[in-house]
Amino acid sequence: MIKIYFIKLVNIYRFLIFKIIDLAIPFQSRKNNTGTILVIRLDSIGDYILVRNFIQYFKQSKKYKNYKITLCGNVVWKDLAETFDKNGIANFIWLDRKKFNNNPLYKYKLLKSIYQSGFEVVIDTAFSREILFGDSIVKASRAIERIGSAGAKDAYVKWKRNLLSDKYYTSLIVQSAENYFEFYRNREFFEKVSEEKININRPEIDASSVSLQLPTQRQFAVIFPGAQEEKRRWLSSNFETIIEHLIAKYNLDVIIAGSSIDSLISRKMIKCRNSRSCFDMTGKTTLPQLANLISLSKILISNETSAVHFAAAVGTPFVCISNGQRFGRFMPYPKETNVIGKYVYPMEIENNLNDIDYLSKKFRFDSDLDINTIEVERVLMALDEILKIKTL
Repeated sequence: MIKIYFIKLVNIYRFLIFKIIDLAIPFQSRKNNTGTILVIRLDSIGDYILVRNFIQYFKQSKKYKNYKITLCGNVVWKDLAETFDKNGIANFIWLDRKKFNNNPLYKYKLLKSIYQSGFEVVIDTAFSREILFGDSIVKASRAIERIGSAGAKDAYVKWKRNLLSDKYYTSLIVQSAENYFEFYRNREFFEKVSEEKININRPEIDASSVSLQLPTQRQFAVIFPGAQEEKRRWLSSNFETIIEHLIAKYNLDVIIAGSSIDSLISRKMIKCRNSRSCFDMTGKTTLPQLANLISLSKILISNETSAVHFAAAVGTPFVCISNGQRFGRFMPYPKETNVIGKYVYPMEIENNLNDIDYLSKKFRFDSDLDINTIEVERVLMALDEILKIKTL
């Protein structure tokens, strides 16, 4: 309880710092630049994969086709956007979330730069708007037109926006109250903003032109054993059994991928396995290279991370091990996306898969189910089923 109150006090302090910065910014010189749009998207890698295709539609829409687009994005996926999206996006502004949150001088300089750019239109594309991030950028921009999502109608978040930041916008897009799959939620938002129908049903990435040096010339599977939160990480010993199965039954090599943080897990797994068939590429790929690596693999086996969204976007089959957190919003991929993938959950979810509404409501935001109650045998069954489909 003390920790919760401390966090609230810190956020109040951060909001007051923003208000002081925001009062100082209009004293800077500024020129209005007509025909310019600032698009804001500040969440994680997987979130960007699920929205990036729609940003390109601004250049194709009748309403915004003559506008110059600048993207304000999270620096963690900088190389992904600058590799695959530079044709539709003229400029990029990269934000370090930690610095923006904790360093007043960094925040002041970034907000001042956005204000001085004189954007005509600013659009925060996030459904779950953040007062201390996207909302504050919208406010500081002083753009003529400021568009955002009205967001969720849940009382515990709605009152804050009503009180503090809804007034920063000239237009708020009302979206469905249902627990939509995030890709569809983004499509709904961009259709309403552009006033045009968008006919795309799944994320798409063509990573074939990305240079990548593989450690093997044989067919391989990719294992992605990491995840940001511990409760979303399946035991590495379980992944070791999966590796043995892939090598012994399917004669596949195995590449372990992930960030440099996952290197310790990877080295331990390889030490226990046949090193001639198992290779460590954790921390050795850029995000574009990771996309290409997954596109070239026979199958991906992963915790519920951005790797699964990469697989869906490049058309690689996958098995995802998940504790069900944010069910319905970020997984599973709906059938109409035609994504080849299997999700394996704790039994409380598996036993209720015929009641998606119940699961979407119960696990919409969080899940306290233990991911390590998921038996290896059930993941092996899903793996065998996917590879059988793939070889047909």
